[in-house]
Amino acid sequence: MNCNIVKDLIPLYIDGCCSEESEKIVKEHIRDCDDCKKLLEDMKSPSDIVTVSESPKTFSKLNDWKASVLQSVLLFLSFALITVGVALEARTPSGIGNGFWALNLVIPATGFMLSLANWYFIRVYKSRKCFSNYSLIATLGITLSAYIWSGFHYEINLFDLFAGNDFANVLEILHALLLLNGIGILLTVVFCTLSKTLSNQYAKMLGKE
Repeated sequence: MNCNIVKDLIPLYIDGCCSEESEKIVKEHIRDCDDCKKLLEDMKSPSDIVTVSESPKTFSKLNDWKASVLQSVLLFLSFALITVGVALEARTPSGIGNGFWALNLVIPATGFMLSLANWYFIRVYKSRKCFSNYSLIATLGITLSAYIWSGFHYEINLFDLFAGNDFANVLEILHALLLLNGIGILLTVVFCTLSKTLSNQYAKMLGKE
């Protein structure tokens, strides 16, 4: 029997799909042909070829999409808070309440929103921990800078504010300032915590170790 014909029959023989006559031909041939016998043994042995799964690639794309959605949602929410704060501030009459919403809502939300720009440079950071720490620092730094700017904008001079007052009066002034900016301080702490936590999650989605 021609070897080429037997080689064509061997796959069918292994799968048990050939006729009894063809099976008999293959058996008789490999009894005397070492090459075909070796081919049969090789085809019967487990294949070393590993099927590449598409799931890791799909999973990576899904995580990239989730990371993008997370960043977009945070940008939208922080911008919405800024818009609400500006609208409330515009409706506040001049006087002691002037600047209340700017200090307590607009500035903390702006600090958080601007710090999200750091997320675009995630590949610069060596580790996820480093990235989340710098995201926290960025949020805090931008927010504190905005508060310093607001002091000049609203012409708040702490030296003149405290000058000529005794310790009790200074404490009362500090208490009043704390009440006036209490929400802003609380929101700053919340946004800094969110910045660290969510940036860590964002980096994890993108596969940052």
